[in-house]
Amino acid sequence: MKKNQSFCLGALLLCLVSCQSTSPEKFFEQTILNTNLVSQFEPSYFGKMLEQHTVERPGVPSSKKKGDEAQQVVDTKIISIEHALEKIKVIDANDEERKLIKQNSIELFEAVLIVYKNEYMKYAKLCDEKSTSPEKQALLKKVEETDLPKIEMLMGSLYEKGKSFADKHKINVKW
Repeated sequence: MKKNQSFCLGALLLCLVSCQSTSPEKFFEQTILNTNLVSQFEPSYFGKMLEQHTVERPGVPSSKKKGDEAQQVVDTKIISIEHALEKIKVIDANDEERKLIKQNSIELFEAVLIVYKNEYMKYAKLCDEKSTSPEKQALLKKVEETDLPKIEMLMGSLYEKGKSFADKHKINVKW
């Protein structure tokens, strides 16, 4: 009898803990604050940053490059974004407001992930090869003209929802 009571009490506690919804602060952190991972997305900025990772300085042995530095930067971004996206996909969205924020956040992270895996990785490979190919600028131009407007729209929409959510739940955040 004692074993059954202990088992039932344990099962009840487990159910209570697992049925709790995510706190507003945790939800906000996962779905909105994590957008800082894409703060360097703008093509001219990110392109220059990748270029800088491939520069060797004469007379400075520690600046000697292996030839994959720019690709490593993009790989790191991809891993970070995929990790954040996984967390967003499983976070509890128990009301309409949270569902809309979660969906917006997923769309944003999926959109930037595609660019990092495709255009930015191609650009990084060209940077590592020290290429002066016109293809490099074409990649950045494509992102600027095609992808960036969508990303900015998703980001703006998410921030609007995030501001409302933060106000409603009294989350202290500086925009």
